[in-house]
Amino acid sequence: MNIDNFDIGLLVALDALLTEQSVTRAGERLHLSQPATSIILSRLRKYFGNELLAPAGRRMVLTPLAESLVQPVRSCLMQIQHTVASKASFDPASSDRKFCLAVSDYVTAVLMPQAMQEAARKAPGIRFELVRLDENIEQKLEKGGIDFFVRPSIHSLRTHPKEPLFEDTHTCVVWRNNSTIGDRISLNQFIKMGHIAVHFGAAQAIFEEWFATQYGDVRKIDVVTQDFEAACRLVVGTNRIVTVLSRIAQLCAEHLPLKLIRPPFAIPKVTHCLQWHRYQDQDPGHIWLRRLLKQTANRLQTRPNGGKAIRF
Repeated sequence: MNIDNFDIGLLVALDALLTEQSVTRAGERLHLSQPATSIILSRLRKYFGNELLAPAGRRMVLTPLAESLVQPVRSCLMQIQHTVASKASFDPASSDRKFCLAVSDYVTAVLMPQAMQEAARKAPGIRFELVRLDENIEQKLEKGGIDFFVRPSIHSLRTHPKEPLFEDTHTCVVWRNNSTIGDRISLNQFIKMGHIAVHFGAAQAIFEEWFATQYGDVRKIDVVTQDFEAACRLVVGTNRIVTVLSRIAQLCAEHLPLKLIRPPFAIPKVTHCLQWHRYQDQDPGHIWLRRLLKQTANRLQTRPNGGKAIRF
């Protein structure tokens, strides 16, 4: 195996073939014809002494060697990409760069409007894509599919840098005309009520995890949703209750007929963190956006719950 014959173009092609597991799709990704991509695959097979992609019925599958190459190849390309980017200059005022952030509807509501306003003022050409947090978010970060994600620090990754942004507490939310509950609620009342829970695919919201650990499966879950704002909307016209982060509760109460109630137990505060790939740590564009998000979060932190106190 002669590494002198293996250039960066072959590495990019190998990544495309391993990811797409198809000569046709890899060619489309590389902007090459199918015959040209097939020639590259032949070169790679000769180089590794392995089929890499083997036919299995009507599709192609990775050989065990190819499977072992997926992450190292992707990691190598990301390191090259971000090493080059770290040496480049970055002018936010003239940049047309695109950043992809994975965020919950909670973060989208309480942090991103202010951050996007600031970015639009300082960097009008920069574009943003906000995608949902899901169970594949860690793989997307590893593969370079996203630039950042924001989620509770308890779920942060040890292998990549992170920056704490802001803290929040929890609040119980009920319909304003719910006659079964006053301005306060006991633990016994809380447990007996019908609940709305927030799950993100297979994962639960922080409160759901915490309550299950502390009290077990004692609540009656009537509705499960994937959004905090949707959960607040779904209590309207019912006698149900939902427990969500206080900032989203306050925002929803500004335009929905809701009553906010202090939980009948002490729930630990939640710290939301910004996290990015370690290879992007010295990227000037990333450094600029991290600073902007942190400054926005600092202003948020000095104005708890959007500058309005939650009245219990």
